[in-house]
Amino acid sequence: MINNFFIIIRPAHWIKNLLIFFPVLFSPFQLESYAIQNSIYTFLLFCIAASAVYVFNDVIDYKRDKDDERTKNRPIANGSILLNHGIYLSLVLSFLSIVISYIIIPEVFVFILGYILLNILYSCIFKFIIFFDIIFVSTGFLIRIISGGIATNIDQSVWTLLIITFASLSLAAGKRMGQLVGNKNKLSANWNLKLLKIVLISSLSLTLLSYLAFALDSDVIERHGNKNIWISVIPFIFLFMRYAYIAFKGKYMGDPTDAILKDYILQILSFVWLIIIFFLIIL
Repeated sequence: MINNFFIIIRPAHWIKNLLIFFPVLFSPFQLESYAIQNSIYTFLLFCIAASAVYVFNDVIDYKRDKDDERTKNRPIANGSILLNHGIYLSLVLSFLSIVISYIIIPEVFVFILGYILLNILYSCIFKFIIFFDIIFVSTGFLIRIISGGIATNIDQSVWTLLIITFASLSLAAGKRMGQLVGNKNKLSANWNLKLLKIVLISSLSLTLLSYLAFALDSDVIERHGNKNIWISVIPFIFLFMRYAYIAFKGKYMGDPTDAILKDYILQILSFVWLIIIFFLIIL
């Protein structure tokens, strides 16, 4: 029973909440201890909120999941966890994340609440409408990074927000592409391959152009005191090219979390990019 509850809250997907630390990662200033502490608190709060959303989504989709080969073994779909228990768990996790955020970091409270409401609307309505489905998913990523900045009192640059916006659109479109190629019946919205290719290629191009502009921007170079930030562009390009390949091939159903956890090439490219960022920006 405990194992089933552990499965349904999907701790592997908490990796997405690491975006909360990006404002700290790209900050040119020496941070106070409270900033690191608030980042950790915000990360944990979003993990609780995200799990509430995952459980809610499984409750809403349990009939569809029963008929899908890939999701039929989810605890609610296979009956390991009763539907009512799933509803209670989602409510409890939502309540905890909202109340604790209000008490510990009031500035983040509205973002936690907004994130949960956004995903309720997504699960019930907007995941069935093309364009709106990927916009809502990408907005969830954007909320995370903005929350990280608010929690640490770090102003986000326009380039950082643009990179995350277009990158999250790329990941959302890539997931839809993987689902369409791997299992068309898994798609909730009525996407077609040609349209998805246009959206994915466009968002990937804008992501890479935004990152290149960030790396070459004179203000960014001056703030970080390093003219060689452009070097990080190279692994960043290959990182997203690899993900695009995964999406077009339908590997891991295009799921970014499964891809980063299972694809060793993606892991190596991510590690190389982070190491370069660490030495060029943080040190």
